[in-house]
Formats: sequence, C-alpha cells, structure tokens
Amino acid sequence: MGADALSEEFKSLYDEWGDAIARKRWDWFDRHFAEDFHGTAQPWRGLSVDKAQMIELDKAIETMEVEWLQVEARRFGDTVLATGVVRYQKEQFRPGATIAEGMPTGDQLSALVNGKSVLYIGAWRHNGKCWQVYDHHMIGIVEGFSP
Repeated sequence: MGADALSEEFKSLYDEWGDAIARKRWDWFDRHFAEDFHGTAQPWRGLSVDKAQMIELDKAIETMEVEWLQVEARRFGDTVLATGVVRYQKEQFRPGATIAEGMPTGDQLSALVNGKSVLYIGAWRHNGKCWQVYDHHMIGIVEGFSP
C-alpha cells in the first residue's frame, strides 16, 4: 500500500471516529481503541486518559461537527503513526461533563477547540481484524494551516 493510500485509509478512520461520536456508535470505540490506549492533550500537562476514560469522554459529547483537513500516515514496522489536523466547527459536551479530578471540564475542552484547527498525532497497530489506536495526543491549536 502506497503512502497516499495509507493516509487515505487513516483519514477515513478519523472521519469514522467523529461520525461515531456524532451518531453515538459506541461499538466503534470498543473495536478501534486498544486495551492499552493512552491519550493526552496540550495545554493540560496532567491530562492523561486510558481507554475507558476516553470512551466516557467521547460519550459525554452531545454535538460533534468536525472536518479532518489533512491526515498523513506513515508505517514503521507494525506501527502506523498518523498526524492530522481537524477543524472543529462545533463540539459541545453535556452540561457538567468532567474527565477526572484535576482535569479540564468538557466546557474547557470545547472552549479551546471550537472554531479552530487542532493538530493530533496517533500511533496505531493492526490486531488482525482492524486498526486500533493505542497512543493519541492532541498537540495543540494550529494557526494559519492550509492543506
């Protein structure tokens, strides 16, 4: 598979992720989040979530309107690193949504990203059935990005 085809495949995965949130298709997360999933987000140095916490965070999103502007994927042996920039038109969490003690609230997360483009990096591996993300990091807001 060529690099461009791999990037297209992973752009589809990220599009599916946003669609799964919007349509409340929670089975997608059980399939595509590895058991050892780990996620972080800048600018919150202490934000760190595992698979269960990430799924609960995604379940707390009531409105998800995003567009992946660009996704690039590159294979390193059994691992694929995917970088992508997503434009958040609107993300809204249910009132009072929190991740955990000392971490940002859903409102704080949405306030940071709404109307902005955000850079992510993720590490994926294939479990024999499908691709699973095991490391997912929000790098931060990207100013002036054009694909």
